[in-house]
Amino acid sequence: MDYRIDDLAHAAGMTTRNVRAYLERGLLPPPTKTVGRAKIYDDSHLERLKIIGSLLSRGFTTAHIADFIHSWSSGKDLTEVLGLQHAVTAEFGTGGSVAVPRAMVEAFLGGDSDILPRLANLNVARVSRDTVTFASAEVLESFNELRNYGYKLREVLTVYESVVPHLEAIAHVMVDAARRHIAAEHGDGWLPDSDADIAATTDMLTHLRKVGVSVAHSGLAAALDRAVNAELGTYLEAAVAKSNKDSNPRT
Repeated sequence: MDYRIDDLAHAAGMTTRNVRAYLERGLLPPPTKTVGRAKIYDDSHLERLKIIGSLLSRGFTTAHIADFIHSWSSGKDLTEVLGLQHAVTAEFGTGGSVAVPRAMVEAFLGGDSDILPRLANLNVARVSRDTVTFASAEVLESFNELRNYGYKLREVLTVYESVVPHLEAIAHVMVDAARRHIAAEHGDGWLPDSDADIAATTDMLTHLRKVGVSVAHSGLAAALDRAVNAELGTYLEAAVAKSNKDSNPRT
Protein backbone atom coordinates (compact mmCIF):
# COMPACT_ATOMS: atom_id res chain seq x y z
CA MET A 1 0.00 0.00 0.00
CA ASP A 2 1.10 3.56 -0.75
CA TYR A 3 -0.02 6.31 1.60
CA ARG A 4 0.06 10.07 1.54
CA ILE A 5 0.76 11.41 5.00
CA ASP A 6 -2.92 12.13 5.77
CA ASP A 7 -3.93 8.59 4.77
CA LEU A 8 -1.01 7.12 6.73
CA ALA A 9 -2.09 8.99 9.85
CA HIS A 10 -5.71 7.90 9.42
CA ALA A 11 -4.72 4.24 8.95
CA ALA A 12 -2.64 4.38 12.13
CA GLY A 13 -5.38 6.13 14.11
CA MET A 14 -3.23 9.22 14.64
CA THR A 15 -3.26 12.86 13.62
CA THR A 16 -1.20 14.10 10.69
CA ARG A 17 0.46 16.55 13.04
CA ASN A 18 1.72 13.74 15.27
CA VAL A 19 3.01 11.74 12.30
CA ARG A 20 4.95 14.80 11.11
CA ALA A 21 6.40 15.16 14.61
CA TYR A 22 7.51 11.52 14.62
CA LEU A 23 9.19 12.06 11.24
CA GLU A 24 11.00 15.15 12.54
CA ARG A 25 12.21 13.24 15.62
CA GLY A 26 13.50 10.35 13.55
CA LEU A 27 10.98 7.84 14.87
CA LEU A 28 9.89 7.15 11.29
CA PRO A 29 12.12 6.59 8.26
CA PRO A 30 11.90 9.04 5.33
CA PRO A 31 9.16 8.56 2.71
CA THR A 32 9.77 5.81 0.18
CA LYS A 33 9.18 8.08 -2.83
CA THR A 34 7.75 11.36 -4.03
CA VAL A 35 4.94 11.75 -6.54
CA GLY A 36 4.76 15.33 -7.72
CA ARG A 37 4.92 17.34 -4.52
CA ALA A 38 3.43 14.57 -2.38
CA LYS A 39 5.61 12.34 -0.23
CA ILE A 40 4.57 8.69 -0.31
CA TYR A 41 4.86 6.20 2.56
CA ASP A 42 4.33 2.44 2.67
CA ASP A 43 3.28 -0.36 5.02
CA SER A 44 6.62 -0.33 6.84
CA HIS A 45 5.79 3.19 8.04
CA LEU A 46 2.34 2.03 9.12
CA GLU A 47 3.82 -0.89 11.05
CA ARG A 48 6.29 1.44 12.78
CA LEU A 49 3.42 3.79 13.74
CA LYS A 50 1.50 0.85 15.22
CA ILE A 51 4.47 0.03 17.44
CA ILE A 52 4.87 3.69 18.44
CA GLY A 53 1.16 3.92 19.26
CA SER A 54 1.33 0.72 21.29
CA LEU A 55 4.27 1.99 23.34
CA LEU A 56 2.67 5.41 23.88
CA SER A 57 -0.51 3.75 25.16
CA ARG A 58 1.61 1.99 27.77
CA GLY A 59 3.00 5.22 29.16
CA PHE A 60 6.29 5.52 27.27
CA THR A 61 7.28 9.01 26.13
CA THR A 62 8.45 9.81 22.61
CA ALA A 63 11.93 10.35 24.07
CA HIS A 64 11.91 6.82 25.50
CA ILE A 65 10.70 5.42 22.21
CA ALA A 66 13.35 7.34 20.26
CA ASP A 67 16.10 5.95 22.52
CA PHE A 68 14.61 2.48 22.18
CA ILE A 69 14.48 2.61 18.37
CA HIS A 70 17.87 4.24 17.91
CA SER A 71 19.69 1.91 20.29
CA TRP A 72 17.93 -1.13 18.90
CA SER A 73 18.55 -0.23 15.28
CA SER A 74 22.32 0.08 15.73
CA GLY A 75 22.56 2.09 12.55
CA LYS A 76 20.29 -0.18 10.53
CA ASP A 77 16.65 0.19 9.59
CA LEU A 78 14.45 -1.24 12.35
CA THR A 79 12.44 -3.31 9.89
CA GLU A 80 15.64 -4.93 8.65
CA VAL A 81 17.00 -5.56 12.14
CA LEU A 82 13.67 -6.74 13.50
CA GLY A 83 12.15 -9.19 11.08
CA LEU A 84 9.52 -9.95 13.69
CA GLN A 85 8.11 -6.39 13.38
CA HIS A 86 6.09 -7.59 10.41
CA ALA A 87 5.22 -10.84 12.18
CA VAL A 88 3.77 -8.82 15.05
CA THR A 89 1.85 -6.25 13.00
CA ALA A 90 0.95 -8.07 9.78
CA GLU A 91 -2.67 -8.94 9.13
CA PHE A 92 -3.37 -12.66 8.81
CA GLY A 93 -6.27 -14.30 7.04
CA THR A 94 -7.64 -11.10 5.51
CA GLY A 95 -8.09 -12.52 2.03
CA GLY A 96 -6.51 -9.41 0.50
CA SER A 97 -7.71 -5.82 0.61
CA VAL A 98 -9.89 -4.15 -2.01
CA ALA A 99 -10.19 -0.41 -2.68
CA VAL A 100 -13.47 1.12 -3.86
CA PRO A 101 -14.17 4.77 -4.78
CA ARG A 102 -15.79 6.43 -1.77
CA ALA A 103 -18.51 8.03 -3.90
CA MET A 104 -19.55 4.56 -5.10
CA VAL A 105 -19.70 3.19 -1.54
CA GLU A 106 -21.74 6.16 -0.30
CA ALA A 107 -24.14 5.81 -3.22
CA PHE A 108 -24.52 2.11 -2.41
CA LEU A 109 -25.20 2.82 1.25
CA GLY A 110 -27.70 5.56 0.48
CA GLY A 111 -28.83 7.30 3.63
CA ASP A 112 -26.98 4.98 6.04
CA SER A 113 -24.40 7.63 6.93
CA ASP A 114 -23.26 5.83 10.09
CA ILE A 115 -22.25 2.63 8.29
CA LEU A 116 -18.81 3.84 7.14
CA PRO A 117 -17.72 4.96 10.63
CA ARG A 118 -18.89 1.62 12.03
CA LEU A 119 -16.90 -0.27 9.39
CA ALA A 120 -13.85 1.84 10.21
CA ASN A 121 -14.23 1.26 13.97
CA LEU A 122 -14.35 -2.47 13.31
CA ASN A 123 -11.17 -2.23 11.19
CA VAL A 124 -13.16 -3.68 8.32
CA ALA A 125 -12.58 -0.57 6.20
CA ARG A 126 -10.09 2.29 6.01
CA VAL A 127 -11.82 5.46 4.87
CA SER A 128 -9.93 8.26 3.11
CA ARG A 129 -11.11 11.32 1.22
CA ASP A 130 -11.63 9.53 -2.10
CA THR A 131 -11.37 5.82 -1.36
CA VAL A 132 -12.73 3.18 0.98
CA THR A 133 -10.27 0.31 1.35
CA PHE A 134 -11.84 -2.85 2.72
CA ALA A 135 -9.25 -4.78 4.71
CA SER A 136 -10.55 -8.16 3.60
CA ALA A 137 -12.20 -9.00 0.31
CA GLU A 138 -13.26 -12.26 1.96
CA VAL A 139 -15.16 -10.50 4.77
CA LEU A 140 -16.71 -8.06 2.29
CA GLU A 141 -17.92 -10.93 0.12
CA SER A 142 -19.34 -12.72 3.18
CA PHE A 143 -21.29 -9.60 4.13
CA ASN A 144 -22.60 -9.37 0.59
CA GLU A 145 -23.65 -13.04 0.54
CA LEU A 146 -25.72 -12.50 3.69
CA ARG A 147 -27.37 -9.54 2.01
CA ASN A 148 -28.41 -11.88 -0.79
CA TYR A 149 -30.35 -13.87 1.82
CA GLY A 150 -32.23 -10.76 2.86
CA TYR A 151 -30.05 -9.61 5.74
CA LYS A 152 -29.59 -5.85 6.06
CA LEU A 153 -26.01 -4.61 6.27
CA ARG A 154 -26.90 -2.87 9.52
CA GLU A 155 -28.01 -6.23 10.99
CA VAL A 156 -24.83 -7.96 9.85
CA LEU A 157 -22.68 -5.21 11.39
CA THR A 158 -24.54 -5.48 14.69
CA VAL A 159 -23.74 -9.19 14.82
CA TYR A 160 -20.12 -8.55 13.86
CA GLU A 161 -19.80 -5.85 16.54
CA SER A 162 -21.04 -8.37 19.10
CA VAL A 163 -18.55 -11.02 17.97
CA VAL A 164 -15.42 -8.84 17.83
CA PRO A 165 -14.95 -8.47 21.63
CA HIS A 166 -14.93 -12.26 21.97
CA LEU A 167 -12.33 -12.53 19.21
CA GLU A 168 -10.24 -9.88 20.96
CA ALA A 169 -10.40 -11.88 24.19
CA ILE A 170 -9.25 -15.06 22.41
CA ALA A 171 -6.40 -13.17 20.74
CA HIS A 172 -5.19 -11.73 24.06
CA VAL A 173 -5.14 -15.20 25.63
CA MET A 174 -2.96 -16.53 22.78
CA VAL A 175 -0.61 -13.54 22.68
CA ASP A 176 -0.20 -13.65 26.45
CA ALA A 177 0.76 -17.31 26.13
CA ALA A 178 3.49 -16.31 23.66
CA ARG A 179 4.72 -13.54 25.96
CA ARG A 180 4.91 -15.90 28.95
CA HIS A 181 6.71 -18.50 26.82
CA ILE A 182 9.36 -15.97 25.72
CA ALA A 183 9.75 -14.64 29.27
CA ALA A 184 10.14 -18.16 30.64
CA GLU A 185 12.93 -18.90 28.17
CA HIS A 186 14.77 -15.57 28.12
CA GLY A 187 13.43 -13.40 30.95
CA ASP A 188 11.16 -10.36 30.91
CA GLY A 189 12.19 -7.57 28.55
CA TRP A 190 14.31 -9.81 26.34
CA LEU A 191 14.81 -8.71 22.73
CA PRO A 192 16.37 -10.81 19.95
CA ASP A 193 19.82 -9.43 19.15
CA SER A 194 21.15 -11.92 16.61
CA ASP A 195 19.97 -13.09 13.20
CA ALA A 196 19.31 -16.56 14.61
CA ASP A 197 17.21 -15.20 17.51
CA ILE A 198 15.27 -12.89 15.19
CA ALA A 199 14.53 -15.72 12.76
CA ALA A 200 13.51 -18.12 15.53
CA THR A 201 11.24 -15.59 17.26
CA THR A 202 9.66 -14.51 13.98
CA ASP A 203 9.04 -18.13 13.04
CA MET A 204 7.48 -18.86 16.43
CA LEU A 205 5.15 -15.83 16.29
CA THR A 206 4.14 -16.59 12.71
CA HIS A 207 3.25 -20.17 13.56
CA LEU A 208 1.43 -19.08 16.73
CA ARG A 209 -0.83 -16.84 14.66
CA LYS A 210 -1.48 -19.55 12.10
CA VAL A 211 -2.24 -22.11 14.81
CA GLY A 212 -4.45 -19.57 16.58
CA VAL A 213 -6.49 -18.94 13.44
CA SER A 214 -6.79 -22.68 12.79
CA VAL A 215 -7.80 -23.54 16.37
CA ALA A 216 -10.28 -20.65 16.57
CA HIS A 217 -11.80 -21.65 13.22
CA SER A 218 -12.16 -25.29 14.28
CA GLY A 219 -13.50 -24.41 17.72
CA LEU A 220 -16.00 -21.91 16.31
CA ALA A 221 -17.22 -24.43 13.73
CA ALA A 222 -17.87 -26.99 16.50
CA ALA A 223 -19.54 -24.36 18.70
CA LEU A 224 -21.77 -23.29 15.80
CA ASP A 225 -22.82 -26.90 15.27
CA ARG A 226 -23.83 -27.20 18.92
CA ALA A 227 -25.63 -23.85 18.90
CA VAL A 228 -27.50 -24.65 15.68
CA ASN A 229 -28.57 -28.04 16.99
CA ALA A 230 -29.78 -26.53 20.26
CA GLU A 231 -31.59 -23.69 18.50
CA LEU A 232 -33.06 -26.07 15.94
CA GLY A 233 -34.43 -28.27 18.71
CA THR A 234 -36.08 -25.26 20.38
CA TYR A 235 -37.43 -24.05 17.04
CA LEU A 236 -38.86 -27.45 16.12
CA GLU A 237 -40.44 -27.79 19.55
CA ALA A 238 -42.20 -24.45 19.02
CA ALA A 239 -43.20 -25.49 15.50
CA VAL A 240 -44.71 -28.77 16.76
CA ALA A 241 -46.62 -26.93 19.46
CA LYS A 242 -47.93 -24.45 16.90
CA SER A 243 -48.90 -27.27 14.54
CA ASN A 244 -50.81 -29.06 17.29
CA LYS A 245 -52.55 -25.84 18.23
CA ASP A 246 -53.54 -25.15 14.63
CA SER A 247 -54.85 -28.68 14.10
CA ASN A 248 -56.84 -28.61 17.35
CA PRO A 249 -58.27 -25.09 17.51
CA ARG A 250 -60.45 -24.17 20.45
CA THR A 251 -64.16 -24.07 19.72
